[in-house]
Amino acid sequence: MEENQEKLEKSLKIPGNILKEQALAAEFVEVCRAPIDGIFVSPSANNKFLWFGVIFVRKGIFGGGIFRFNIHIPLEFPDASDLPRVIFEQSNLFHPLICTKSKELCLNRSFPEGWKKEKHSLRRVLVVLQRSFYSYDVDTDKCINPEASVLYKEHRDKFREIAKECVEASRSMVYDELAEQEHDPNGIRLLPWDALTHKAAREKMLQIGDNSRFQGTAADFRREHIFSKMGLQVSEIVGKSYPNSYSWFDPAEMTVITKYDDVDLSQVNPSDSARLDREKHGIEPLDLGNLN
Repeated sequence: MEENQEKLEKSLKIPGNILKEQALAAEFVEVCRAPIDGIFVSPSANNKFLWFGVIFVRKGIFGGGIFRFNIHIPLEFPDASDLPRVIFEQSNLFHPLICTKSKELCLNRSFPEGWKKEKHSLRRVLVVLQRSFYSYDVDTDKCINPEASVLYKEHRDKFREIAKECVEASRSMVYDELAEQEHDPNGIRLLPWDALTHKAAREKMLQIGDNSRFQGTAADFRREHIFSKMGLQVSEIVGKSYPNSYSWFDPAEMTVITKYDDVDLSQVNPSDSARLDREKHGIEPLDLGNLN
């Protein structure tokens, strides 16, 4: 009798689990369909209530930063009233909206009434995360890190100096293996640039992004990547532009890899030749001296 009761209870729990999994899957699909510039996330394979993430900050005081974070989703999601928790991996991240001790991003200002499943989404959380690195003009008494807020308002140069240190620290540890992701097949692993491994994939990303010649599927992309590993020639990039969504950073050299357009070097001033040579090989210096 007890055994039957146990089976009944388990069967009653299954629909709820399925609904949660479907809700989480729908959230991830929304992010994939409308990606947020500079942010990449990956749901954990071992814990469905955990998302791994990384944000590439493209400009501003924290421009050039590559900050890893985790999103901890309430177990009652999507019916939870508690907010998801966004916790950064970097220990020395100094920001008005990030707790010094827990490294948690304060979401209360953006979700004052708590989580409302009918109006909120995890994509919205990511939007708030992105904007937090471009706008921090908030009241000191409402900031989770009031010291950072005061410094930003009253001693901007000192704040820039500390922010730059945070950026440099983030880039120095970008290839580090994180313990929480080490045994997770969905963990986000960033690797140094390897032309044999990455060049073909990068070219295909630029080609897809150009949106002029290639309209292939993800399967097409994977198949051509496999072909390139076999030594087959990848078609040249066409078009004049590509979306800013694709960035390739080399933290060791503090550079960002960019697209190269052929230039007649004989028509270029000698002072520009070194820059063009770097561009020819796919890298361009990332200037951290003009942060504002």
